[in-house]
Amino acid sequence: MSLDAIDAVNWSAIPSPTRNQWDDPEGVAHALRLLTVSTTANETGDAAALLAGGGFVCSHAAMVFPAAYAATPILLDLVEHGRRPRIQDAALGLLDDALGYLPIAGHNRVDTPYGTDVPLCCAIARHIRGRRSALVARGKYGRQILAETELHWWMTIEETELQPDGALTALATLEGSPFETPVEAELHSPRSERPATDVWIDALTADASGAACIQLGRRQSEPVPGSTLCPAECGRREH
Repeated sequence: MSLDAIDAVNWSAIPSPTRNQWDDPEGVAHALRLLTVSTTANETGDAAALLAGGGFVCSHAAMVFPAAYAATPILLDLVEHGRRPRIQDAALGLLDDALGYLPIAGHNRVDTPYGTDVPLCCAIARHIRGRRSALVARGKYGRQILAETELHWWMTIEETELQPDGALTALATLEGSPFETPVEAELHSPRSERPATDVWIDALTADASGAACIQLGRRQSEPVPGSTLCPAECGRREH
């Protein structure tokens, strides 16, 4: 399964933020293949070291690269279906690095099926949240990674109503943990290819299902149904 998923990615289309040959996204694909088919502890360790040394992340500099977004679903496959526990553990550790490390300046966003210029950490977090059962099955460490993804919340607006005082009330679906307000958010609208910043969520109520009601105060753009919000601080994360 993972080999087919690796081959399905157009790795050459992914930008490489440095001129270092070790950071080539094609090298990420090669290392993922080695990790998938590894049969000994040395082979698994060598493949994981390639991924940790550049292209996916650079562990000694705590940097994450754009190719990590494409690699995350493959690593999640290995967490769930890896042929050996050590492969599953290696994939889990690499996912933790990808979520926690900082992107290189100018390469902190990716295009996704649900929006352009999405903060890299939020895009990775959404992949991980989508495989919750696989992470929970890995015990304490898997649950810790899931807890970290909850901080990279993602909100989809369903209905809006303008209030007499100029505030905007919206019904939305929240992925991730409820957060304290007021908080600055980044708005991704189907009306614009670029996200809008300086949008403030002044109040939030949400239940366990993710159904939420928010009030927006200061904002540059008017959200419409289908718009999404994410933490403004995620869009500023850079190494």
